[in-house]
This record gives sequence, structure tokens and C-alpha cells, in this order.
Amino acid sequence: MALVMTRRFSFRVVAMAVAALFVLSAPAVAHKRPHAASVENYINPFTAPGWEASRTDMGVDWVAAQPEPVLAIGDAVILGSDWHAPWPGKRLIWYELTDGSHAGDVIYVAENLRHLLAAGTRVRAGQKIAEALPGYPGTEWGWADQYGTPISLPCYREGRPTSSGKRMARFMEELGAAVGDPVALAGPDGPTGKLC
Repeated sequence: MALVMTRRFSFRVVAMAVAALFVLSAPAVAHKRPHAASVENYINPFTAPGWEASRTDMGVDWVAAQPEPVLAIGDAVILGSDWHAPWPGKRLIWYELTDGSHAGDVIYVAENLRHLLAAGTRVRAGQKIAEALPGYPGTEWGWADQYGTPISLPCYREGRPTSSGKRMARFMEELGAAVGDPVALAGPDGPTGKLC
């Protein structure tokens, strides 16, 4: 009887060792956090040397040293463009991403812009949607609702970073863009959750 028990125990130990070898030799599975940006679907819109990162508030600010193209981060449809917006610079364009991990999310670009594409225009990742002008007030990029309103507007205080702005900064950092106020990469990078 003791011999049978020892053989059963030995068999279990060997079986567990073999199973452990299979588990340890299996390729690692990448666990993407929800909404993590996929580089395959999006581009870093700030690769031109004329862009300088600035602060993070409702969104993330960048200043162009010379006229620079404003590029769509991903395949998208322009939801609206406004030449009389209540922003410094009076310009606002917003678009809905149509592909990738952020499909359905809306991005706004505001402030010192010209040559905005019209609502309804479909664009590809990296396509010019407007032109940024140099100097004050620069441009601001962030998460918006379908009407182009920054999602953090209800609780925004001038110059203070919002959770929504930090999420946009994370998204941009994941795409390779530098941001003026670096944020920890841990945490969400999409327009959901706490706004401020």
C-alpha cells in the first residue's frame, strides 16, 4: 500500500513539474490595459521639430514655432470646426476616431489655428486637418464630447491639470510625443472616468 501511495505521489509531482515547464515555456501574453493606445493605429502628431510641448490642463498644450500642420492622430471623421469658438485664438476643430483602441473617442484641437477642415470630412491617420500658427496661445489637444466641448470643462480651473488632461498626456506619451508636464504612465489614457 505504501508503495502505491509513493508512486501516486511521484506521478503527481512529475505531472506538476511537466505542467510548470509548459507554462513557463509558453510565450508571454501581453495584458493591455483597457484603452491603451496601439501604435499601429495612431501617429504621433508632433514629430516636426517646430513643435514645443507646454502645460497640461483641460488637455495638453503645444506651441508651434512656425506654421505647422495639425495632423489627425488616427483615422477619423471631422465632427465640427468653429472659427468663432470661445477659446483664445477663436478656433476649434474636433473629430471622432474611427479605428483602433480609441475608436469612438473624440479629440479636440483648439486655439491658434487656421485652414480647418469641414465637418463630415473623413481623414486618415497623419492627414492634415488644420494648420497651427506660431505664438500665443498655441494649441490645446484633449478629449471632448460629440459637440467639441472638453469633457473636463465643468470642473476646470484655469491652469490646473485635470484628470482628463492627464489622460490625454498619457495617450500622447504612448504615441511617442513629449509633454510639458510629464505624467506617470500608469493609469487610463482615454476619456472615461473622473474628469478633474
